[in-house]
Amino acid sequence: MGIDINLFNINHNLTNVEKGKCLISEPFSPDSYFGRSVVLITEHNEKEGTLGYILNKPVEVHINDIMADFPSFDAKCFVGGPVNPDTLHYLHNRFDLFPKSTHIKGDIYWGGDFELLKEHIIEKKITPKEIRFYLGYSGWAPEQLQSEIKEKFWIVSDIKPKTIMTANKNTWKEILNKLGDSYSLWANAPANPSMN
Repeated sequence: MGIDINLFNINHNLTNVEKGKCLISEPFSPDSYFGRSVVLITEHNEKEGTLGYILNKPVEVHINDIMADFPSFDAKCFVGGPVNPDTLHYLHNRFDLFPKSTHIKGDIYWGGDFELLKEHIIEKKITPKEIRFYLGYSGWAPEQLQSEIKEKFWIVSDIKPKTIMTANKNTWKEILNKLGDSYSLWANAPANPSMN
């Protein structure tokens, strides 16, 4: 017997959708990309839609396997989302090195010049702990995300800058547990509701 998701007394819109917030997926989604995911919103515009990166789905691939001409660098790489999965993006906390990057929140910035990034790596000006790479990205057309929130697919929540740069496969559960008892039920629910 499956679990009725409506039995969980969950507020799906804890906060407004905006840049720097995160989306936390409901526990029973079979979606291979978004199931049990935490997505950082890096751009939100009611006319153009929403863009973000999945933070908690690391891939066992080295950055040099993706970009052959990239200097040797042992940084974390994650699935960013289903859109253009053959593209590489990054978040970092070194605005001093990438003045043309986009501010997200706190000391977190998005993007910058790839050639400049290579130079900084060669010169050892940036460390793997200060940057994270994402294959592809997550995108929603105008009103699409709001529709998914109404359908109870996502919780919108705050996220700390430190969590963004240290996210791992356990982050989905950890964030839900910090949101209170109702959310802990989600965090501890089996991935397959028929297993309950």
